[in-house]
Amino acid sequence: MAQKIIVIILLGFSCCSMLLAAPVVAIDEEAEIQQAIDAYEERSWELGVAAGYGVRTNPLVNSDDIPMYAVLNMAWFGDYFFFDNGDIGITAYETEKLSVNVIGHINNEREIFEWLNDARLGIQFSGVTTSSLKEGFETTNTNVAVGDGPVDLDALKQSPETGKFIIKPLEPTKRSLAFDAGIELMYADTWGDLQLQVLGDVTYTHKGVDIWASYAYPWRHGSWSVVPSVGVKWKSSHLLDYYYGVRNSEAVGERHAYKASSGFNTFAKLSASYRIDENWGVVGVAEYESLSRSIRRSPIVDEQGIATLFIGVMYNF
Repeated sequence: MAQKIIVIILLGFSCCSMLLAAPVVAIDEEAEIQQAIDAYEERSWELGVAAGYGVRTNPLVNSDDIPMYAVLNMAWFGDYFFFDNGDIGITAYETEKLSVNVIGHINNEREIFEWLNDARLGIQFSGVTTSSLKEGFETTNTNVAVGDGPVDLDALKQSPETGKFIIKPLEPTKRSLAFDAGIELMYADTWGDLQLQVLGDVTYTHKGVDIWASYAYPWRHGSWSVVPSVGVKWKSSHLLDYYYGVRNSEAVGERHAYKASSGFNTFAKLSASYRIDENWGVVGVAEYESLSRSIRRSPIVDEQGIATLFIGVMYNF
């Protein structure tokens, strides 16, 4: 009889334990689901792509504008390290409003040299054009035109062997990529966002310095997001002379030798987006950058500024 009572008690205790445990399991599962949602909302990475059409004008003489068919948004933020659309960096100091970072990125000044009419052979200049021959163009005619531009033979050198005039094409590939690194300061408040970058060439390519500062005021309403911004860029003489100067060996005809000094570029930009749902949206960007006098006076430049326009459909992963 006592054994039956003990068995009944044990079975009752087991049933009660199972009943009590069921809500605990459910609560634990709910907590795990909520943790997963929080982790997703606070995820450290961003990935999106916008497909559409855009163009960036090229200020170089006889150059093609740069088409844009897709724009990639890719970023990753860790506790200290981050990657943000080409910028890699380390967060050195951070508060609710202020962030001080050590950053680095590839200098984008070289990009425009990839979009010449014939980047493999050289730049075509006003009054003087490069030859379509890799070894140069030879002639004894004093009224010759190469391509669609007349040649000032008085400014050219004669070959000591043949006595003919020789035009050597400028090779834009000599303008190499550079990696710049330095300090970035970011400050965000209700009245807007401030950003400052002071960068120098760590690859010893252009050996210059680039200082970049901007102010932006993000505005959001419903599904709309609009961010107007203005800024200024100061580039040192070493940087500008490397990319926009003309060496004595490159000087020919109206393309005279030129040594660039430092200068300020200014820019205004407007970014806008409309969010259709959690993943899809429409984006647009319009920007104009006014070039410094030092760049505009270069013989290889014939524009006052660089205009950028893009519109497309964005998908965020």
